[in-house]
Amino acid sequence: MPMKSAREVQKMTQCGWSEVGHDGGGVGGAKQVDAGVGVARGAERFRLAARVIGWAVGLWLFYFPGFVCGEAASPTPVASAATANPTPEGKISLEATARKRVPNKVADVVLAIQVDGRTGDAVSSALSQRSQTLLDYLRQQAVDQLTTEEVGFEPQVEPVRGGPDRIVGYTGHASVSFRTTPDKLGTLLSGSLEHGANTITQTQFTPLESDIDAARRDLAIEATKTALARADAVAQAAGVRVVRIEDITVRSEESVVPLQFKSARAMEAPAPARAIETATSEQEISVRVLVQVGTCK
Repeated sequence: MPMKSAREVQKMTQCGWSEVGHDGGGVGGAKQVDAGVGVARGAERFRLAARVIGWAVGLWLFYFPGFVCGEAASPTPVASAATANPTPEGKISLEATARKRVPNKVADVVLAIQVDGRTGDAVSSALSQRSQTLLDYLRQQAVDQLTTEEVGFEPQVEPVRGGPDRIVGYTGHASVSFRTTPDKLGTLLSGSLEHGANTITQTQFTPLESDIDAARRDLAIEATKTALARADAVAQAAGVRVVRIEDITVRSEESVVPLQFKSARAMEAPAPARAIETATSEQEISVRVLVQVGTCK
């Protein structure tokens, strides 16, 4: 029996198995039919698998779009929960004082002239003469900051029973201030009393302003370093550490009153024949610093 063509086998497959077993070629034809059916089923399974894979890839790209671009996927932001044990924070406040003794290098002097008389003209003339004599003397001694502080003139009165007060005389006064060095002070005081002044109102020894400013600056730095070092020590003892400076306050204090000399009025008294002895000593400058720092564990 001649072999059937491929077209005839396809027709037999479509029409059933009636013609397949009627000849010796039926077994071979059946095998070809089984092979065709298997190919069709494999293709169907391949298409189904491709669909499943496509769905899976689509879902992956939907939920993780950054994966394809090589970027880390951005997580959905969520509110962070409150820390169960927040870092404890606190403050430390303390102070430190630095002191330094500064030598007195200048003397500030106030002299006074007082004149009493029966008439206003006499008092005015005497006051003018004494003031001019004193100023000329001090200018010759090259003192610093020579200034006439005040000039006054008033009548002296006595009460009268049953009538107005009666003028019995007049008083005139003037005050002069200047600055000098301590080594010249004694000579200037005695010389001033010989040249018109009759009262040493005040003598005050002080350091130079530039020395005071420099001392305050150095003391502020020293006190600040001391206060911060103490803050670190206190923080370590408390088991915390200093993380910031909250506030620094600097206060200057002159705890020693400058040496002063004041004499009683020496009206018409003989002037001293020798220089007046003085002692300058030193002045203590102190600076107090208040520091507040922030701490945490």
